[in-house]
Amino acid sequence: MLTTLQRISYILTTCLLLLVGCEKHKVSPTVIEATPPQLQIAICDLDEIAKELGLIDELNRILSRQRSLLDSEIRKLQSVRQAELNEKVEAYGDFPDDAQKRELAVMQAQARQILLQAQNRAGRVFAATQETLIKQIRTKIKKPVDQVATKKGIHIVLTDREESVLYTARIANITPEVLSAARNANLG
Repeated sequence: MLTTLQRISYILTTCLLLLVGCEKHKVSPTVIEATPPQLQIAICDLDEIAKELGLIDELNRILSRQRSLLDSEIRKLQSVRQAELNEKVEAYGDFPDDAQKRELAVMQAQARQILLQAQNRAGRVFAATQETLIKQIRTKIKKPVDQVATKKGIHIVLTDREESVLYTARIANITPEVLSAARNANLG
């Protein structure tokens, strides 16, 4: 969901914030009272929440339907092009001359090119649909994340991705509370 560069950026920012918050200085009692609370960071597994709420199943159903429609379009296009080619082959008979052979070869090449373009377009449409659906899921889950984070005084919530989070203390994982808040909001 996040790019590797974004994950690394989040990790480095978090580490920097933690290091800055860990410096020790002698401070007068009046300054201590004015010091903001220590930075609170938590982890939330959005994939688990989406799965538990049935949002992943819905995403897969929609994407499967989209894939079927796109595949059907491609098969239809392929069928039309093949019918046109077969019609020409039949019109030229068993022994086409050189000009007719060249024309058939050009038609085949054009048909392949058109089919390839249609497949590429279908791939882009599918990827865009998938990205939009994932953004919608994240938007749905964001409100319960915000509620739990605000209630617990958490300043930063990271997603629990194996590629970016190497260790998470159990106390820092707010996934169960967010799942409960999402269910209470009837998101699933």
